[in-house]
Amino acid sequence: MGTDDAMAAAAGEFGVEGHWPVLERHRIRWAECDMYAHVNHAAYLTLCEDLRVAHWVSLGGRFEPGEPGPVVAQLEARYLRPLGFNDEVALTLRPGAMRRTSFTHEYAVWRGGLAFSCKAVLVLVRHGGGERVPIPPEARRLLKEQGAVEEG
Repeated sequence: MGTDDAMAAAAGEFGVEGHWPVLERHRIRWAECDMYAHVNHAAYLTLCEDLRVAHWVSLGGRFEPGEPGPVVAQLEARYLRPLGFNDEVALTLRPGAMRRTSFTHEYAVWRGGLAFSCKAVLVLVRHGGGERVPIPPEARRLLKEQGAVEEG
């Protein structure tokens, strides 16, 4: 997450299309690749997880016993173009729909245009207990500012 100018420059550099309030640069590591030096399909989901955790913390969330946190309930991924070792990419995240105890994230990986996209349904649960909890008011406000839309 950076300044608006830096994000706009990176968006242009990587061919990012549309509004994405979160953008991070990433260089593909060897550990993220298969034996053919292509990014392993599971590594994309780890990149999404890294964005998801950082985003939750930026909303004021914490990962401690008794605190609410997002748990992935559903994932839909599309692998559009291969990426390889040492490629520099842009990782993006934007919130989508928001309900009482759940919200969605859209993720994308860009290099000369869209290479990977993913949508996740996240349910907010209390760590250690597992019960669903409402999205905290401040997190809800920030999600709205980033483009989340109320549903149901």
